[in-house]
Amino acid sequence: MTMPQQAIGRIQWGDLVFGPGTPYTVTALDGLDDLPEIRSEDMERPQQHGDYTGPDFTGPRTINLKLGIRGETPDHLRKLTLALQAATQPGVRPAQLQFLDQNRLVWAKVRRRAIPYDAEYLWRIGDATLQLYCADPYLYGLEEKAAWTAAYSPSAGRTYPLVYGGPVPLLRNRVLNPSAEVDLSNTQVYSGATRDRITSDARYGTASIRHVQQAGTTFGGTRYSIAPAAAGTTVTASVWVKTDGAGTTAFFAFRSASATLDVASAGTPTPGQWERVSVQYTVPAGQTCTEVAIAYNAPTGATWLADAMMVETGTVLHDYIDGDQPLCTWETVPHASPSRLHGTTGRSYGAQGTSGRVTALNEGAADAYPVLRLDGPIATPAIEQVTTGGILALDATVQANEYLIIDTRSRAVLLMGTSPRRTWVRAGSTWPVLKPGTNEIAYRGGALPGATDQSSLLTITWRDTSL
Repeated sequence: MTMPQQAIGRIQWGDLVFGPGTPYTVTALDGLDDLPEIRSEDMERPQQHGDYTGPDFTGPRTINLKLGIRGETPDHLRKLTLALQAATQPGVRPAQLQFLDQNRLVWAKVRRRAIPYDAEYLWRIGDATLQLYCADPYLYGLEEKAAWTAAYSPSAGRTYPLVYGGPVPLLRNRVLNPSAEVDLSNTQVYSGATRDRITSDARYGTASIRHVQQAGTTFGGTRYSIAPAAAGTTVTASVWVKTDGAGTTAFFAFRSASATLDVASAGTPTPGQWERVSVQYTVPAGQTCTEVAIAYNAPTGATWLADAMMVETGTVLHDYIDGDQPLCTWETVPHASPSRLHGTTGRSYGAQGTSGRVTALNEGAADAYPVLRLDGPIATPAIEQVTTGGILALDATVQANEYLIIDTRSRAVLLMGTSPRRTWVRAGSTWPVLKPGTNEIAYRGGALPGATDQSSLLTITWRDTSL
């Protein structure tokens, strides 16, 4: 985790980064640390002094950001201005405004942009003011956290004798869209290549990314967005590639938004076959890695494929995972979030192999609204917020190979992430939230008729939350 600091540091909006080391200096900022306007529920006391006071809620947050634009030439200044214009178009939905060195983000939309023209200074220097509207006033941590547990089901029984085969490590793939199974979202072109998604050849699933080298360039590839890796974090990056043999070296680039932190050679892949290449990298002090790119040195017209990008913490190279693989889940949105392997301990416990409890730590100062994923099979599942009390109970049956997404903020209940099932929530249920500090969550349910074990999993994802 990035250590908190008073200096605002780098700010990322889309592909643009403002602040130290960039041509966009941050000269003023307000609205981030301010408390948004209070929406009170006070009522006058009839024929008495004072009010009856109710709970206080905040309105939306407005952030005003002032930038200094520093070009090397008038043409470069114009290029920077146009890039800022392109990145600050009106949006349909909020996007992340990330404060990389303060480990915070907000969900925002651009509501105002001012780039004044001053002929006296426009040779190399310009200014801009942005106003960003945050309908959701919360401040969130950059890292999306996750915890999980198997369901406790006393009706399922236990199998003896117990056989212990040793632990299998739980893995996390930081890449948001590692295999292009649905689209190319959360990926970008890297340097000199054109690319498209194909379904005629793939190492995993049904799709891969095809690259064609452009004229006048020596390398090209794809940038993959990842869950941010803070300074000091060592990661192992790997990807499967298939080349036509026209090029030479494949390499990885580790990036912080639009800036490349470092590159590392992955050797020369064997032509005509899928081959996995990998490197290790430690994020340097004062930096945060938000993208990993794979590229190939090749002449104009060379064609090559990439599939199954994986970025994992540590120095051990494990088998590729994504949320579609067995025993794996997406942390939130399928094909647009990190993935986890839930693993096994090698014990044969039947359905009563765990206590069905998990701890979630909210390091913010306000309640966090988690997203819950329930993977079947399970009958009448219930999630209890043990720390504060209250149970969310569902009159439902989730079959094997089915899952249920529950968003505690919007109170949406979606079977397979798309089909509304809000009527499954039992009357009198309490929607769980994560209080600041440590929270204990219990997951219970019944075994399906005829089931030999109970393998249902509850996965909780959240971000540290403050106001």
